[in-house]
Amino acid sequence: MPSRGLLAVTAGAVLVAGCSSKPRNFAPVLTAAPTDAQAYEAQWLTCREQVRVTTKNGSERGASALGGVAAGAGGAAAVGAATAGTYATYAGAAAALGATIIAAPVALIGGAWGISKIKKTKKEKRIKAATADCLAKAGYSVEKWRVMKKREVRALAPPTASNVEAQTAPASPEG
Repeated sequence: MPSRGLLAVTAGAVLVAGCSSKPRNFAPVLTAAPTDAQAYEAQWLTCREQVRVTTKNGSERGASALGGVAAGAGGAAAVGAATAGTYATYAGAAAALGATIIAAPVALIGGAWGISKIKKTKKEKRIKAATADCLAKAGYSVEKWRVMKKREVRALAPPTASNVEAQTAPASPEG
């Protein structure tokens, strides 16, 4: 009975742990300042949109979690089997089983976290390379990348219907 509760807690922890492999947002730092900042920004936004459309940017949270859980479960089972094999008595085997039950959630969460980070890093490299290539075709050379803050990303978001209405609404007369 306690193992079911432990399993439920472990499953919940894996889901809450954020096994998201969604890449972060990066902004290019150019080797030389652009002569026309507005043209550069327009080109960068165009490149971002092209890369977004052509690459898969989803979080794939479920796939990362399942892959990590499978890897962690395999590791926990191997540790448990190896530990249990070293004990000759029932008491020793029970102690090994207890250690495995304690180690299993750590291995499951660690496996899910590790796999999601690997996938995230691969996606980020692919996105940076595609964006740098797009900018290079327009004559801009990327020296390095910086992680964008969330408010910067929100400022780049396309306008929603409510934003457009707020911007185009006539100002109320004062006085």
